[in-house]
Amino acid sequence: MSEKERLFARIDEKRDEIIEFIGTLIRTHPVNPAYSDEFDESNVQKIIKKRLKELKSVSISEFDVQLEELEEYRDMPGFTTGLTDKLPWEDRPNILAHLPGANTDKGRSFILTGHADVVAADNVSEWKYGPFDAVVQDNILYGRGSVDMLSGLGAMLMALESIVETGIELNGDLWFSSSVGEEAGGTGFLATADYIKKNDINIDAGIMGEPTDLDLSLLCRGILKGELIIEGRTGHLEVTQPHWSNGGAVDAIDKGRYVMNAIDELNKEWSTRPDKNHPLMTESNQIKIAMIEGGHQLSSYPDYCKLSFNIQVLPQESNENGLGDKVKREFETFIQRVAESDDWLREHPPKINWVSESNNAEVSEDHPFIDVFKKSANNLNPSMKTMGSGFHTDTGWLDKLGNIPTVNFGPGNQNLAHKTNEHCNVDDIITFTKIIAATCLDWCNK
Repeated sequence: MSEKERLFARIDEKRDEIIEFIGTLIRTHPVNPAYSDEFDESNVQKIIKKRLKELKSVSISEFDVQLEELEEYRDMPGFTTGLTDKLPWEDRPNILAHLPGANTDKGRSFILTGHADVVAADNVSEWKYGPFDAVVQDNILYGRGSVDMLSGLGAMLMALESIVETGIELNGDLWFSSSVGEEAGGTGFLATADYIKKNDINIDAGIMGEPTDLDLSLLCRGILKGELIIEGRTGHLEVTQPHWSNGGAVDAIDKGRYVMNAIDELNKEWSTRPDKNHPLMTESNQIKIAMIEGGHQLSSYPDYCKLSFNIQVLPQESNENGLGDKVKREFETFIQRVAESDDWLREHPPKINWVSESNNAEVSEDHPFIDVFKKSANNLNPSMKTMGSGFHTDTGWLDKLGNIPTVNFGPGNQNLAHKTNEHCNVDDIITFTKIIAATCLDWCNK
């Protein structure tokens, strides 16, 4: 029996153990403290650390996020002023584990990485099972985090564990990372990438186990989030108003609708522009309105309207840090043009508040790792497609700080992430575990 056959046989033996381990992670209620005062992901980290300590050949580094050590990244992805510095970071450690290679001169190093936190579970009464009960029914694992991304995280650890248990030696170093804080800005993983950089840890490639439905994602878009504040003028809603130049009311929500109509036209233009499209993506970059807020009571014209928006950014339109400065300027110029086309808005231009930014990342399809990975996965998942992720992941910082090309690949349909009745197919989790283990073998042993 070959090493790979022994490895797959061991994973099959551990099938129930793997799913139960992931269920244990879900049951800790690892909700990011941005969404809950009652829970955090620290218990997931304790469980992972305990499991790693049982693997005698693995060394473990554990460190809390220290904001003062990340000050150089302030107002960059992962350090959002007004959010990051208001969250508790003590006793929420990152974990970075290391399985040393047996012959690093003949091998390549590799990192398996993911985040330990989840978003809150809303509409609890509408869940088929309790969101943190981790119930398996008809070969489906239900629970918050089963897709995003405790199945991917837990299965990667089980792949590492299976390699150690079968006594297989890898030539290259294998690393495993579990970070906190991804679901509220990504500060945890920024700290992990910074740790890798400052400790001169050389890693040749990586996989982040974000949900891709077992397809290979070579790209994730950056995201700009902001608020557009549109001023109006209040007045009695049931009284005929004079023109605003004579002191009459101005409906801020109506002006907001005017701006949104203009955004619709800009999105149509973007849908045909080469810089807003990518062959790995099925949708062009768009400006999407996430929330609308306005007015103050039922008998008055609304004197303000706030449009919270989300703008997608591709690597091809970003600066060297993966940031969308060019896109910011384009949007600001666009809003100025819209304001100039309306008499009221010309004198009362909308105000833009930039709230946060997530960077993007892309791995070239001709990178040597991609060929190795596809060959490792082919027999286990012959229908795997190559694609891009419309949502942001933390792969950007590994690329920017560690020069580590990192793809997104994991079990679970991304459309089920953050949703009521989030669930993941058990067979896909086991297939994922085998693909990860096979990739470690093929890549690290060159």
